Amino acid sequence: MNKSAMFSISAEDQGDNLGTVYSSSSETLRAFGAAYMRDPKTRGEVTLKDPSGRPIASFDVWQDKWSETAETIE
Repeated sequence: MNKSAMFSISAEDQGDNLGTVYSSSSETLRAFGAAYMRDPKTRGEVTLKDPSGRPIASFDVWQDKWSETAETIE
């Protein structure tokens, strides 16, 4: 698997790395991350990153949707 050519989601809770999931599809990761964050037992946050590792979105549990980063919007 060539991780450098894939999108990823990183999960963190209070500074602890909970793991990273990779996919060639950002839409697949958005669906996975949203389902993960909607689980009532889930804590922390998830960040969607582009293939170069730059954050492009994070899931806002209060609004129940993905929020794009400022760099993505520009």
